Amino acid sequence: MTQFYHGSSSRNYNRAMTITLKDFQAFAQERMSEAIANPDRFRDRFKEVMDFAVANETAMDVEANAYFNNLLDTIATMFEHGLKNVADSPDKRRMLRAIAGTRRKHHRSQDFLKRLGMPYPVPLPVVEVARAIFLEAHQSVLDLLWDATRQSQDGVAQFATLGLLYWTVDELTAAFYLAERHYTTQAYNHLRTVHDLLDKAELFFHHPKWADVWGGSDKQKILTELSPGAVRKKLGRPKFDPIYGFFTELGTHGTFEALRKRVTQTGKEQGRTQVAMRIGGTPWDSEVEMAIACCIFTVLSTLLTIGKVYESRLHLGELVAILRSRFERGTAFLQEYFADPRLKAGVDASALTESYKKLLLMLEEIENSVKPSQSASAASGCP
Repeated sequence: MTQFYHGSSSRNYNRAMTITLKDFQAFAQERMSEAIANPDRFRDRFKEVMDFAVANETAMDVEANAYFNNLLDTIATMFEHGLKNVADSPDKRRMLRAIAGTRRKHHRSQDFLKRLGMPYPVPLPVVEVARAIFLEAHQSVLDLLWDATRQSQDGVAQFATLGLLYWTVDELTAAFYLAERHYTTQAYNHLRTVHDLLDKAELFFHHPKWADVWGGSDKQKILTELSPGAVRKKLGRPKFDPIYGFFTELGTHGTFEALRKRVTQTGKEQGRTQVAMRIGGTPWDSEVEMAIACCIFTVLSTLLTIGKVYESRLHLGELVAILRSRFERGTAFLQEYFADPRLKAGVDASALTESYKKLLLMLEEIENSVKPSQSASAASGCP
C-alpha cells in the first residue's frame, strides 16, 4: 500500500493502481466547487489540487494529466485577466510568479538541486559508450596515484605535485557527472581546472623552485610567474593552448559565445525577437556529446601526465600497457563518435583531434624510453 497526498487529507491506494480521469475530476471538482463558492478558501483548496497532482503525477493516466494541465491553464488565464488592472504590489508580483510557475515559465530553486541529485535522465547512446571508457581511465588514474604514494613525498614540490594530481580526481568526477546531466558549461569549468592542475603538477615536479614561489606569500609574483600561460612557457610549450582556451571561452569566462549556447530564439512578436534563456542544463544533444568527448580527452591527459611525472615510481611495463590500452579505446571513441560525424557534417574538429594526436606522440615517447631499459634488464640477466 502507498499513500497519495491530498492536501489536508489522505487516501490509501494500491501501489499498482492508476489514478484515472474520473478519479482526478472527482477530487478536483469537489475542492474547486468549494473554492468558487468561498473565495476566502480558494487558495487552500487550489493548493490541495496542485499538491495532489504534483505528488501523484506518475500514477495519473494520460487523460488525468491532460485534465490537470488544462485546469492549470484555465485558472492561470483567469488570474492573469483579473490582475491586469490591479496596481503593482508585492502580492500581485507573487501571484504572477506563481502563475508563470504553473506554465513552467518560472522555477523553484529546490527543483534544480533535486534534479542534480536524481539519477541522470535517459542517457544518450554516446554517453553510455563513453561512461565505461571514462571510468576505466579514471580508475587507472587512481591506481597509478596510489602506486606513486608508496614512496614518501619530500619537500614542498613533491607534496604539491601529488596534491594537485589527486585534486584532478574530483574535478574529473564532477565534470562527467555534470556533462551527462546536460550541465555542459559547468563541466567545462571543471575540465579547465584539470588542465591547470596538470600543468602546475608537471612544472613543480621537474622545477621544484616554482613550487616554493607558489607556496609563498608574494601574490603578485604568483600571478605573474604561475599564470596558466606562464606555466606552459616554462614547460617549453606555446603560451596559448587551444583546448584550454576552448574550456575558458565556454565555461569559465562569461563570453558572448558561451551565452549564445544558452539562448534559444522562440519567435517574433510585434516585430521583436523573442528568446528563451536556458537554465537547468542544455537541451541540445550535440553540446552534451562535445562535453563528454572533452571529458574523455582530459582523463587521458591526466593519465599521461601521471605517467610522465611518476615514471620512476611506477612499473614501466604496466604503465605502458595501461596507457596504450586506455588511449586506444579513448581515441577510437573520439574518432568514431566525435571527429568523424563532425567531419561529415563539415564542422571543424581539428583542435581536439590535433590535441589527442599530440598525446599519442607523448605516449610513444614513454614507450620508447621503456624499450632501452627493458633491453638493459634483459642483457644484465644473460650469463
